[in-house]
Amino acid sequence: MTFLSHAFAGSNHLWRYFVGILVVFIGYFVGQLIMMAILAFNVNFDISVLQEFESSMDFSIVGLGKNTGLILLLLMFVTALVALYFVITLLHGKNFLRLVTSRIKVDYGKILFGFGFWLVVMLIMEAVSYFLSPEQYQYRGINTDFWILLLISIVILPVQTSFEELFFRGYIMQGVAFFVRNKWLPVVLSSLFFGLVHSLNPEVEKYGFWTMQSYYMLAGGFLALITIWDEGLELALGVHWATNFGGAALLNYEGGVLQTNSLFMTTDINPWAMTWVFLLSSIIFGFVCHRKYHWPSPFAWLKDRVTE
Repeated sequence: MTFLSHAFAGSNHLWRYFVGILVVFIGYFVGQLIMMAILAFNVNFDISVLQEFESSMDFSIVGLGKNTGLILLLLMFVTALVALYFVITLLHGKNFLRLVTSRIKVDYGKILFGFGFWLVVMLIMEAVSYFLSPEQYQYRGINTDFWILLLISIVILPVQTSFEELFFRGYIMQGVAFFVRNKWLPVVLSSLFFGLVHSLNPEVEKYGFWTMQSYYMLAGGFLALITIWDEGLELALGVHWATNFGGAALLNYEGGVLQTNSLFMTTDINPWAMTWVFLLSSIIFGFVCHRKYHWPSPFAWLKDRVTE
């Protein structure tokens, strides 16, 4: 069976998907409530301080370090992932593994390859940018905070990236495929949804809605495509983890959703250059994987029907 064909298992009434998405968002909101309760307790329930924090997402305002703040931010993805698990297994009566892969078991080798190769491509692209404009980069050094951040990025950060892949490229794509019976519309709709959900990120306000949507939807489309081509989420899981790992631990920028004790900091980014670099990186990654895993023609999936 193909990855999208697993959508036919279990119960797939339209109302179940509406309820499922609602439950997942409630799970995400519960994580936010837990975070806000901890912050409120830390500032003795001072509403003005909490309002200032909500407008800046600066955890120093509430007396917390960046690493502690990152853990609290990631907590909402833990609760959302738990909610998604119960949606899949109880509401839809499906095997949760089939949200990850069409293979007998998860191919962890592909996850690690996706992570490692994408990270190397990212570092090469960033090195070129550094040599072109070194004045935009600030080296912040290796200290205790960085080592703790590195541990968080290896152990906890994958929960966030895995949830997004399981939800957007797993649950949403398979759900859409069940109703439309083709492969191209699930790719398009899941990418649009991925972009819209990320429109609440602070960088959207700084760089513009359509500018950042171009990047988010390109990223969502690429991750959806490699999922279709490889019949599983493993490579997408690795790529998404590498992307956020690089942004959290190695190179952070002002105005981003994650403010961390990263190794480097850049004061400004060019979102259009970032989009073009992502496109080039995607082409390189897709070409290498096409040869390595003997994928069929990159466009063959466009005419494929999704059947049981």
